[in-house]
Amino acid sequence: MNKRALIRFFGDVYGTGYRFFIKQKAIELGLKGYCKLNKHEQIEVEVEGAQKAIDEFLVFVQKGVSPQADSNSFTLELYDDLKGYVRMESDIV
Repeated sequence: MNKRALIRFFGDVYGTGYRFFIKQKAIELGLKGYCKLNKHEQIEVEVEGAQKAIDEFLVFVQKGVSPQADSNSFTLELYDDLKGYVRMESDIV
């Protein structure tokens, strides 16, 4: 069964490499979606894919995405409905 997760990181998000590490891990797990800095200056991540991959991604998030970050504060929402993303995109290279 596939799931979708929406995660918003807040606090120490500048210069931490969050978007790079998140995109890399999502691609490694075969997840699709996006990672960007939103208008509230939060890192917003939406990924969808197999339940097992989502679970592994959430363990990665909970452990701390970036060693450069002073904090690991985030919100998480899980959904059963999918949006049909075809790749993992980011607002960075």
